Amino acid sequence: PEGIAVTQRGELIVGTVSGDILRIDRTGVTSPVATTGDRLAGISVLADGRIAACAFDQDRVWIVDATGTPSVLASGIDGPNFVVQERRRGRIYVSASGAGTIVDVTSGVPVVVAAGLSFPNGMAIGKSGRKRYLYVAETFLHRIQRLVLDGDGTLGASEVYADGVLLADGLAFDRRGNLLVVGDGKLWVVDPKTRAVTVLADAPPLDWPSNLVFGRRGRARHTLFLANFGAGPGDGTDVIAVPYSIRGARVIR
Repeated sequence: PEGIAVTQRGELIVGTVSGDILRIDRTGVTSPVATTGDRLAGISVLADGRIAACAFDQDRVWIVDATGTPSVLASGIDGPNFVVQERRRGRIYVSASGAGTIVDVTSGVPVVVAAGLSFPNGMAIGKSGRKRYLYVAETFLHRIQRLVLDGDGTLGASEVYADGVLLADGLAFDRRGNLLVVGDGKLWVVDPKTRAVTVLADAPPLDWPSNLVFGRRGRARHTLFLANFGAGPGDGTDVIAVPYSIRGARVIR
């Protein structure tokens, strides 16, 4: 497993290196959703319930509808690694790791909306004061960059938000604005006030997790679910649950 997301009903959706998309219900039972035939990286559940999945090696992004039918949303993207949707305008952004860009694929035609990044990987949308930002992991620079997300869905000025997050990969926010990061086989947290970076966990059952997501229903709101990609890389087999004292963040509008 590499990508992991959560539905409105609280089910986990997991994408795998074998190209399968799986559903895990709240009792832990796994069932198939779709098969793409491509190695899948980051995935996301869109506002309308469809699933978007990045095929890193094939330079395309898949979309899976409510019937489980996959189709190509956009192609010609250099190393699509993660996909996220901003909810105000419904724009869908993809990190293109090979090109060092963020592309908007909402229309099905990739449009570069940010450039000059170094291997952009995981992304998350967060809010600071009255501003919304798109946070991006720059994996091999071991840092988190953030870009202003304007009201019309366009991206503005960027700045380095946090340094020293080794091999930063997946990102998620809790309700208090702490940024949770997986990378280098560890789970990190970035304090929103001091921007200090702290390791929360670095031992089994962590097995080089690549992405993470908070649960959405009941006690699962206090749980982080991590996809164990494996140190192989790609030889991991687990999705693990990490109890956490703070709820996951609300969806940023």
